[in-house]
Amino acid sequence: MEELMDNELINTSAIETIDSREVAEMVGIQHKDLLKKVRNYEGILAGAKLRPLDFFIPSEYQDAQGKPRDCYLLTKKGCEMVANKLTGEKGVIFTAKYVNRFAEMEQKIKLPKTDREILFLSVKVQEETAQRVDVLEEKVSDLEKSTTIDSSQQHTLEKVAKTTAIRTLGGIDSRAYQLMSRKIFSNIWRDYKNYFKLGSYRDTLKTDYENAKNYLESWSPEVNTSLKIKEYNSQLAMNLDYNN
Repeated sequence: MEELMDNELINTSAIETIDSREVAEMVGIQHKDLLKKVRNYEGILAGAKLRPLDFFIPSEYQDAQGKPRDCYLLTKKGCEMVANKLTGEKGVIFTAKYVNRFAEMEQKIKLPKTDREILFLSVKVQEETAQRVDVLEEKVSDLEKSTTIDSSQQHTLEKVAKTTAIRTLGGIDSRAYQLMSRKIFSNIWRDYKNYFKLGSYRDTLKTDYENAKNYLESWSPEVNTSLKIKEYNSQLAMNLDYNN
């Protein structure tokens, strides 16, 4: 968690602190009363040219209704200051509680000291980083698998399909093209959608784009349609020979 105060960015996740609500409970006073005390300490510290953030870090929390409420994160110095203002048994008990609390936190984030501990921590960090990278790559891969081709790629597939249709029909000036072009285009896209299991060629996945181009380039009509194309083009050739 990060707090922006006095033009300073405080990374509170890297600092051992105790929430003022917990401190108030330890001391046995209401939280609002502790906030008043802390704010008073802040003013005194600031007036003495000392850094209040070394003791008390402003923060907030959400109450039961989800509304933001003020609180403080007390560093060990801040707890010591609060403890010094307490007298008798109450001060002793609070001191014992916050000392134990900080000891627990220090134990949890105990830093490695020996070369063996440092090496072990380094390997652990590398493993955790590798796991995060694997998860990220998996998410990217899943995204690619669900992303469809863009308009430019759609246009390319349309051009490939048109080139295949013209070649199949014997050219754009052929009789077969004049009589069967609509049927051939329909057959191309029908077979394409069946092969890739799509409702529209626009739904083609980016991961299938290269396969899609290869499919359209290598597409050929069924036997009966091929024979009909040859028949129409043969008739045209015969008519041309007869006229000549």
